[in-house]
Amino acid sequence: TGLPPSTAHRLIAQLTACALLERTAHGDYRVGRTVQSIGAAGGLTTTLESLAPLLLQDLSHALDVEARLGVLTRHDVAFIEKTHGGRPATTFAHGTTAPAHATAMGKALLAFSPPSVVDRFLARGLPAYTPHTIRSQAHFRRALAMTQRSGVAVAWRELELDRGALAVPVSDRTGHVVAAIEIRVDNPTAELARVRPTLTVAGRRLTRELSFTLSS
Repeated sequence: TGLPPSTAHRLIAQLTACALLERTAHGDYRVGRTVQSIGAAGGLTTTLESLAPLLLQDLSHALDVEARLGVLTRHDVAFIEKTHGGRPATTFAHGTTAPAHATAMGKALLAFSPPSVVDRFLARGLPAYTPHTIRSQAHFRRALAMTQRSGVAVAWRELELDRGALAVPVSDRTGHVVAAIEIRVDNPTAELARVRPTLTVAGRRLTRELSFTLSS
């Protein structure tokens, strides 16, 4: 490259931190997961992964929160996230998942899913992660109904005792909900008025971008 070794080392370190490169056990470097995911099998997840990171970064910066984007799998919610600091958003290749019934993004996804999908999740049971996790099927169905009416899903101390979350659905061009954007907050009830406008705009923005990309 003709670059000074110190410059090359700095650039390699930055690329590795962003998962564009990764270091092998032998001390060599190879293409990282972020680049690999670009050339991976196509589909909705790949499209979301290409559109969501910048939005999650903007959302995290605007509200000073951790932001996630989740998609429903057969058993749980697979998600990518942007945490605090300068690290980039993760990728679906990391395989990070969370239980649907104990997260705001899971509720946002199930609230707008076909009844058969909801029935399948309920048939598997609602394991408790904290004393506040919803265990009753009737109570959970009421939570989904509230999410449908308000357009915002709420989870408070259901997965972690000291954390809560708010989430909004994301639709494709046909109007089907395909993902959910979640922000993690200390007290969803207290912070709802402050964060709801920005979170709603983020959901609508990704819906528009996703609809345009899939129809192009």
